Amino acid sequence: MTSPPVVNPHGEGVSVAPISFSSHDDIVWLRDRAGIFIFDAHRRKYWLLAGLDADLWDWLALGHPLDLMVKRLALMTDQGEDAAKQAIFRFFRYLVQEGIWMEAR
Repeated sequence: MTSPPVVNPHGEGVSVAPISFSSHDDIVWLRDRAGIFIFDAHRRKYWLLAGLDADLWDWLALGHPLDLMVKRLALMTDQGEDAAKQAIFRFFRYLVQEGIWMEAR
């Protein structure tokens, strides 16, 4: 599978550097119309592409995408789902604190 398309803040379609999600199990990504969040477990780095906002929070609140990310991250790090969930929410809180992501009201 090739990299998913990304919409940048200027509204132009761009592509992420080639990442094969099927063969790179250390890559976890979430995609929504608001943007893409990527976590690279191997390098322990995060990427935020396009703007994430309250719409994405609402999308995550449905449960399924976040649950999938928690399960994959737990498998990759061998630290269990609770540790994976805490790591993900620490990153989400960072986004809110930095003003990158508006917290849902």
